[in-house]
Amino acid sequence: MLEGFNTMATVVARDIDQAFWINFWVSLVLFASVVIPLVYLAWKYRESNVKDEDILNYTHNTKLEIAWTLIPTAMLMVLFYYGYTSMRTARTMPDASTAITVQVEGSKWKWRYEYPANADGFVHKLGGAYTKAIRDKNGKVIEKGTMGLSAIYVPVDTNIILEMTAPLDDVLHSFYIPALRMKEDVVPGRVTKQWFNSSAVGEFDIECAEYCGTDHSYMYSRLVVLPKAEYEAWFNSSEDTPKGNYLTSGDAVLQQYGCKSCHSITEDKVLIGPSLNTRRLTKEQVLDVINNGQDQLGYAMGAMPAGLASGADAEEISVYVAGGMKGDQPASFAACSSCHGEDGKGQYGTAPSLVSYDADLLRNVLKNGKEGSMGTMPAFPYISEKEISAIVEELQSTK
Repeated sequence: MLEGFNTMATVVARDIDQAFWINFWVSLVLFASVVIPLVYLAWKYRESNVKDEDILNYTHNTKLEIAWTLIPTAMLMVLFYYGYTSMRTARTMPDASTAITVQVEGSKWKWRYEYPANADGFVHKLGGAYTKAIRDKNGKVIEKGTMGLSAIYVPVDTNIILEMTAPLDDVLHSFYIPALRMKEDVVPGRVTKQWFNSSAVGEFDIECAEYCGTDHSYMYSRLVVLPKAEYEAWFNSSEDTPKGNYLTSGDAVLQQYGCKSCHSITEDKVLIGPSLNTRRLTKEQVLDVINNGQDQLGYAMGAMPAGLASGADAEEISVYVAGGMKGDQPASFAACSSCHGEDGKGQYGTAPSLVSYDADLLRNVLKNGKEGSMGTMPAFPYISEKEISAIVEELQSTK
């Protein structure tokens, strides 16, 4: 269910709820004023109850016509007034000097948040993929979700301005907080704005309300409203999140950056990109790099030129590398070992490891992105060394 939907967590929610219920009751009265007379007259003047000679032909009734024009018009003006005033409250931004402005980015399929720099110049960057808890029919948690860093933290009774956008190559999203009755489209290449001021300390769902592809229904996040002192203590620190039960493990980092949307972790299967644990490369991918080269990862050895091997030699190398470099090493691998090392592990970070996703490879791929036979891997320049180490530890622990 939409948690917090019955919570009046902000003044905007009160105004919007008031407008909704006035709209509902006025619409119900207008509906009844048409349907009840219609049903009554259809029953009263049914064919079996009225003779043709008893039917009179009325062509005009001034009082009735004035009434059915003025009364609905007055009721619709009531709807307009409450709709306009609630919209004005929701759309009138507070002065930025009295508010906290948070940058929000929506992308497939996660939310990210960036705060202003604190007094020490540290910038909090949060967000990412979020797994929601699974509950039974009585609301009891069966399986805990993983929030990780997937939350926006704000102080209570404070104006918050959200400046929202999406990457140019992404799709349309919609930032929706049911408890605040707040929903705003997030558009690639444009900045949309919304604001709120929450008077209730607590946690509330954030969802995407615009269908955006495969994992749209999992595009969750969390609004966490904190007491002002607790928020200030966190904001002025360099901690990832305020104190609490938030996962910062490698699994949470993989969730945060949406890695599991494209890569399986412990299964030998390709989703969009290859498995991160059981298989480093396929034969086709190795062959693609041999034939076309690679110039994006930023390794110390520089760009890998195309055509270092061809024909049967390229096939032989591809089979050997894709097979985990087990068994007798083919003589043709000498074309690779000068950069990748005899064991294929990259010679202390000078070239990519052909064997596994080590820290150097993960760092270079995440920082620079990658293009190849399986498609494009976007760059994640804001990922930290601490997070890279956590991913490496997670992958090694699940082998």
